[in-house]
Amino acid sequence: MHEGRWPIAGSPGGHARQELVDAIVAWVREAMSGMRRPNGVDHVMLALGCRDAEGRVLCSNTFGIARPAAFYSGEGTEWVAAFLDDVEAVPAARRHEIVAALISVGDLVYQLGVESGRWAPPRAA
Repeated sequence: MHEGRWPIAGSPGGHARQELVDAIVAWVREAMSGMRRPNGVDHVMLALGCRDAEGRVLCSNTFGIARPAAFYSGEGTEWVAAFLDDVEAVPAARRHEIVAALISVGDLVYQLGVESGRWAPPRAA
């Protein structure tokens, strides 16, 4: 799992908002560049949240399981931008940071040993 965070003060608009979207998408791409892809499993799960200064999550969203290509096309950028639209519902004075968690399904498969045959599903009783 990869974790990221970006400070957010108030309501970034215009150029600052686009820079934040670009920074998050660039982080996702960088994190994906090092993930394992056993047997072609290259899917990722992304969750974003907005926290206050005390660490309380004020708003969050997940984007389900996606292929990396989504973050190299406009789709991933649109998801991040839509999340920032949701953040606008949070009072500006409470916004402190955007946090992200990116999980690589391929890394999970690798860690479980599925690709090497070390892992087997439980047997039915």
